[in-house]
Amino acid sequence: MMKGVNPIDLRKEYRIRHYRPGDEKGILELLDLVFDGWPRMNLSCTPLDHWRWKYEDNPLKKIYVTVAESDHKIVGCQHGILHRIKIGDETVNCSNVADLAVHPNFRRMGIWNKMNEIRGEMWDELGVKLSYWMTGNPIVIEKYIDVRPNFPNPLINLVKIRDIDLHLEKMPMEREWFIKLGFKTVRTLNDLGNRFRRSQPKNPDVRIEEIEYFDEGMDQLWREVSDQYRIIIERKRDYLNWRYCDPRAGDFTVKQAEERGQVQGYIVLKINRYREDYSVGFIVDLLTVPNRPDVTHALISDAVGFFDEHKTNIVNSLVVKAHPYEDLFKRHGFVDSRINVRVFFNTSEIGDKFDKLKNTRANSGYFSWGDHDTLPITGPE
Repeated sequence: MMKGVNPIDLRKEYRIRHYRPGDEKGILELLDLVFDGWPRMNLSCTPLDHWRWKYEDNPLKKIYVTVAESDHKIVGCQHGILHRIKIGDETVNCSNVADLAVHPNFRRMGIWNKMNEIRGEMWDELGVKLSYWMTGNPIVIEKYIDVRPNFPNPLINLVKIRDIDLHLEKMPMEREWFIKLGFKTVRTLNDLGNRFRRSQPKNPDVRIEEIEYFDEGMDQLWREVSDQYRIIIERKRDYLNWRYCDPRAGDFTVKQAEERGQVQGYIVLKINRYREDYSVGFIVDLLTVPNRPDVTHALISDAVGFFDEHKTNIVNSLVVKAHPYEDLFKRHGFVDSRINVRVFFNTSEIGDKFDKLKNTRANSGYFSWGDHDTLPITGPE
């Protein structure tokens, strides 16, 4: 039993309400208890500063938090990260469901369902049209895949592991011999496949540089990119600067590709050092102008060099299955970790648009680790 947690007392009373200033202390104590440390990512700021960045200073400058209170203590919370999403030809306010927690003493008492009941009321106040969440839990996927609106294409976590023995030493798993054999087989098959893939020559006109923030060139890139996608989180510079360049968000490295003074794409990298004995690398986000595999190739190649330089044993990247990025990652030694992630939606006024997404091509939808609530501290399991 978790330290400090007593058996459930079904006589306990609670009430559901909207967040009020001053709830932060109780919310953070609950998150820390439930997640055994929050946000489970190395930060240069306090957890409170990170919480304020995430939920108060989001691109819409609105807060979407619901709490359950009992005896003046926060025993449940549900958060939404507010931003914008492009669905078809329309861009609307959306919420990424995040940091849902219920105190162990109050579980199986309907708190989660009751917090959901006031969702519509909050949506009306905030102008939110839908919310989404991403999960790789196969039990959850099986439960919701046929009953919830979802992005029709699975996301796959591609992984590049330098030393599989070291990885299994740091991340012990059941049937390790089988995992090792499977990984080495997949890597061998991928290497053989690369022999038959047409090599991507380096374009000397594409220049990669590290940037501290996104400027107006990113808005021009977004105008070029957005028309190719039917579903994608809006990636204008204000959003990207909030998501990756605010120090409270975490320690991200942003690289930008330019050609003759024009921004052609970007890539965002992260090494999660929450576990001091084993860091985990992520290609958090990658976006390039349409039909420019040379630009994508240059950014991925630079990223691989970055993680090699930092001696990062494992690097993860989340891509839409069969998106052109998948093939380019595999050219650089990434393989399918066999972890599939699905994106589910709660829709309100635009539910009909999801019926039109059922036949969405893989290259017209985009999600990445950057669209997820958080980054895991482990590699593929």
